[in-house]
Amino acid sequence: MAKPAAAPPEPVQTATEARPTAVLPGAQPPAAPVGDKSKIIVRIHDTFPHGSDHRYDLRYFGFVPGEYDLANFLRHANGTTPTNLQPIPVRIRGILKEDHDGRLIEEEAGDFTLPGGYTAWLIGIGIVWLLAAWPLFLLGRKKKTPLGQAEANSGPDLAERLRPLVEQAANGTLDTDGRARLERMIFSHWRERLGLPEDGDVAELHHQLKAHAEAGPLLRGLEDWLHRPPGTATVDIPALLAPYRQPTE
Repeated sequence: MAKPAAAPPEPVQTATEARPTAVLPGAQPPAAPVGDKSKIIVRIHDTFPHGSDHRYDLRYFGFVPGEYDLANFLRHANGTTPTNLQPIPVRIRGILKEDHDGRLIEEEAGDFTLPGGYTAWLIGIGIVWLLAAWPLFLLGRKKKTPLGQAEANSGPDLAERLRPLVEQAANGTLDTDGRARLERMIFSHWRERLGLPEDGDVAELHHQLKAHAEAGPLLRGLEDWLHRPPGTATVDIPALLAPYRQPTE
């Protein structure tokens, strides 16, 4: 059974990396894949022999305050959740204190106050801005179609936005935040393209996309590069990014 290295740790602030260790039985369980709505990201930084078990050097980032069990974010090689692990509890705290009153700027005595109230001034400024911008808005509507087409064709397609992240992953230099961003972009693309539900199970989506003819090569490559020594992977990046390129007219 898993043996946490330290019982309940101090809370860790959101978006701050923590580095716990845990002793786990059997073969190395990889970290669960990251999805669009992941509240916490876990990865295995290193492993060491520990008798008949292994000691794992873990890394995790939390994005939503609360209490979590890192054991729930580990997976067997076939994608299933291990059932023989004891809890590895962690706590994530928010940036603001629980009793914070919501104000970001302290009020001081003698501050200048606008006559009629701040809200009334904002409404007045908004009306003046709208009256001044209305002729420009009407002029823009006459050229809506050509302008829209130019904007759609001028920006980089998804493949070009993925390319620097994929190159870093293949070289073994992509950090945890970059890997999470890369996986979110890939999942979002295939959810929209395949018409998959936004609130579907992340592990099932990852398993489904790995078996997909077009989505699978890049996802399988990410897992392979993670376990290789940096700089040893031979990768045809243009071929991996071909399914993500915007079709040319």
